[in-house]
Amino acid sequence: MFEFTEDFRLRRITKYELDGVDEREDLVVIPPSSKAGPCGSYCLFCYLRQNPPDMIYRVSFHDTLNDPELEKRIAYVSEHYPELWKRITDTAGNVGFDEKRIESLYNAGLDEIQISVHTTKKEKRIALMRTPLASRLIDLLPMAGEHFRVIADIILTPGYNVDDIGEIIEDLDSMGVAEVRLFPVGVTRYNRNVRPLTRKELLFVKETALEKDEELEIKVVIPPIFKALLGEFRLDVEPFEIEPELPVYIFTGELAYPELRRLFPRIPVVAVKNEFFGGNIGTAGLLTGRDVLREVDKLPEVDLGVLLLPELMFYGDKTLDGYTRNELVGRIIAGKGYIVETALEPVEVPRVLEKVGAV
Repeated sequence: MFEFTEDFRLRRITKYELDGVDEREDLVVIPPSSKAGPCGSYCLFCYLRQNPPDMIYRVSFHDTLNDPELEKRIAYVSEHYPELWKRITDTAGNVGFDEKRIESLYNAGLDEIQISVHTTKKEKRIALMRTPLASRLIDLLPMAGEHFRVIADIILTPGYNVDDIGEIIEDLDSMGVAEVRLFPVGVTRYNRNVRPLTRKELLFVKETALEKDEELEIKVVIPPIFKALLGEFRLDVEPFEIEPELPVYIFTGELAYPELRRLFPRIPVVAVKNEFFGGNIGTAGLLTGRDVLREVDKLPEVDLGVLLLPELMFYGDKTLDGYTRNELVGRIIAGKGYIVETALEPVEVPRVLEKVGAV
């Protein structure tokens, strides 16, 4: 899988940089360029509007369809990498999208578009995304589905698209949408407009989704984060019976904690509570330096030990709260004696521990 960068290069990516969902290997994602304009929405659930004020990682409110160079970049990939499957993401379809634009994207060679749809009810979509432009997409979906494969993202938000999720999936199927992905809303302490789903609501959506996946032609995807919230996230991997010769701790977010406990029964696993964001945020990719250091302070001092962190918590060279990788690693080894390693996936842990001589 690849991302097509703004300087017209392919960058290899993993599924964790998308939705954590298994994707086709020949996929190339074409994100917006720096010239992309705003999304035109003010969504109740938007993660960009509920971040802590001291978070250093900032993303603009852009939209891929509001990119004047989008067709040029799609056409370039079509010409130079004809074997790759081209998808555009990061769009709500509220700006820069009409019948003429659909034809333009198709002529440029687009294979697939992933749109933040959320609901097929026009009034609800306007209220959820807080823009009068939000209703137009519903009428355009059938035409889009005739020209390229459409993936509809739904951020499950109580009061807007949970109780009628079955009807929404049926509507999308009738419109020719090929796939729908269901994501429970993430709510930090900085959002007072929505609440997280209850377990009862999660189970209702899951049961309904599985029924519709069987009944209809549309593919219904329940991403890993959904399963994790239900305590049902499992990797197709047997437990690793590793017993390290050095003190070793594995740090992870609260959602992945039960599965890592299963996979590494002989290694202490620490669930790091995300106090930086608060709310129901428990993914490893949103852990911060200060939350990690809070848990490190509870560890015993050692002459030499190993602390494994999730690679996903680093954005380039920094955590979301501004710690550089070297700064965080330095504080941990100087304060407690643990060298720090990272792993992108649990299956990498045995190799990492062998590399540092811990097993």
